[in-house]
Amino acid sequence: MIEVLSTGSGMTLQDAGRAGWGRFGVPQGGAMDARSMALANHLLGNRPDAPVLEIALQGARLQVVQTTWLALAGADHCSSLAAPAARRFEAGAVLTFDQKAPGRYAYLAVPGGFEAKTWFGSASTDHRNGMGQLLTKGARLGGLLKEPRVSTEGVACRRPSEAPEPLPEKRAHFAVFRGPQYEVFSREARQILVETEWTLSLRSDRTGYRLEGASLPVPESIPSEPVLPGSFQIPGGGAPIVTMPDGPTVGGYAKIAVLRAVDLCAFAQCPPQTKIQFSWIDSII
Repeated sequence: MIEVLSTGSGMTLQDAGRAGWGRFGVPQGGAMDARSMALANHLLGNRPDAPVLEIALQGARLQVVQTTWLALAGADHCSSLAAPAARRFEAGAVLTFDQKAPGRYAYLAVPGGFEAKTWFGSASTDHRNGMGQLLTKGARLGGLLKEPRVSTEGVACRRPSEAPEPLPEKRAHFAVFRGPQYEVFSREARQILVETEWTLSLRSDRTGYRLEGASLPVPESIPSEPVLPGSFQIPGGGAPIVTMPDGPTVGGYAKIAVLRAVDLCAFAQCPPQTKIQFSWIDSII
């Protein structure tokens, strides 16, 4: 149905991930922005967690091999289809992701979801742990259905009834909970976290988002314990690393803060070099 002409900055198959395997050291993984994945699927009548293509930033190019409907949500980097929307594409059409737009990840859905092998019940790609299909130039991906489950008769384009929340562009702000080791950190460290304007590092990926801008006083190491996505781990250098879906399930770095679950999608959509500030959900430090 679709052929990969270029993977650009990054392209993987993703779904809702591998819930329930963390105690065995298997990260949950899954779409970085689960809301945008669900929206792309919704536009075609798919189940919310049907496998989609997660496309990072610019440079990706895809060619439609067989006429089909496609839906796009998330970052509006595609010059062929303005996200969020779904429409029919004829065989031979090329989708180019070359637009500069807010956000980091775009999500492309096909009728029924992409057909893919599963690892631990999920088609999500986790290169670090050797799970999922590696996409390269020339790879062909098919959908499970020929037509969307929703009616498309006489419809040129489908869009959501409500516009999604704006994606981060150059600046963002997030409120955070106290982390498991909050009390271990000094008052100075707690203040630095919320008084610094952090820059999202170019070295950020699906494993962890690195923050640059200051160094927090680091407490002694702790015994290894479970780590959730959104946890602010503080390694020896004092610069926070926020755990993302492909990050470790256990770790020995103290965690000063944790993102609210409702903010994980927006945080994941922050492009490199975004200026980010944080505040404590209660103002006590």
